[in-house]
Amino acid sequence: MKISVWQLFWMFTTLEISMSIWLTVAPTIEIAKQDAWISLIVAGGIGLFVTMILVLLCRRHASHTLMDFAKRLFGTWVGKLIGLLYIAVWFSVSADILRIFSLFIKQYLFHDTPIWIIAILMVSAMVYINYAGSVEAIGRFSEMAGPLLLIGIAITFALNIPNLHPTLIFPVFADSGVMPIIKGSFVNASFLGESMMIMMLTPFIANTQKMLKPTLLAICIPSLIAVITSLMVIGTFGTNIGSTMMFPYFSMVRFINYLEFIQNMDVWIMFIWIFSVFVKLAIYLFINSYGTAQLFGVRNWRIMIGIVAAIIFAISLIPANVFGMMDYANHVWITYIFPIFIVGFPILFLLVSLARGKKLATS
Repeated sequence: MKISVWQLFWMFTTLEISMSIWLTVAPTIEIAKQDAWISLIVAGGIGLFVTMILVLLCRRHASHTLMDFAKRLFGTWVGKLIGLLYIAVWFSVSADILRIFSLFIKQYLFHDTPIWIIAILMVSAMVYINYAGSVEAIGRFSEMAGPLLLIGIAITFALNIPNLHPTLIFPVFADSGVMPIIKGSFVNASFLGESMMIMMLTPFIANTQKMLKPTLLAICIPSLIAVITSLMVIGTFGTNIGSTMMFPYFSMVRFINYLEFIQNMDVWIMFIWIFSVFVKLAIYLFINSYGTAQLFGVRNWRIMIGIVAAIIFAISLIPANVFGMMDYANHVWITYIFPIFIVGFPILFLLVSLARGKKLATS
């Protein structure tokens, strides 16, 4: 099971875009107003810093996953505890993404279809690609889905230009200030921090010494798209309306209409977006299954795929009135997981690795 560094690039680009422009633009506009695009630039800088730390760490432990090098750095029991905490994080975020995806599809496409049917169809596809080809198959699929996603987004940006009102983007900085801009950046930065999954993927990368450039580029492109999206949303709807939309980019796409001829672009974009969410969830299923197998000493990690998929599916069915659509992102992911698991632990891992001088064998 090996993927090239450019397959890694497409995997990360696809999964970072899949949720960031759908879920982070509106919260950022709500906090930073018309300066949301500045917040998203700052978020990109934070994402690049975090990803560079992760790549430097993983290159020192190129033949080992997080489950292995955590035990080597901190001892067996502490290392297993760290691994267990990360697995719990990845389980929870996988279930939340599956849940948001199912609710979105139900709301916009299949109003009378039970959520569990939509979720189980996605889970079935995730299980199949992991059984059939694991991370290698996901990498190849990403090479198809990634370019389609970028082309689709570029077309919608171009078609939306006549709907823009540039005056809505101004004034710059006057209505927000430094602190709201910085606070607003944490929303998208936390989503860009999903690059932490590279700690489970490094042993499957063909040439780890060349993965820095593609990985950083996979943060830059989604960051740039998020900046343009925020400008487009603000220029189309203004800050008051844009900040209240659950899916502002999708609403903007539905707004496109050329002489009653070019319209309903949302159907095409949704189709491509389903591909990108599939890539994201398939990677999470892989790292959850492989990591859980390593944690509990299961030799054949594929045995865990069905068990892990069933757990993710079950958690995703928590009713919306118990756990709101954005509650996990606002109260768990940004508040706890981002500072601790995405920023804090990787920096600690790298410092301990440097202090102990442990450059683990690559074979």
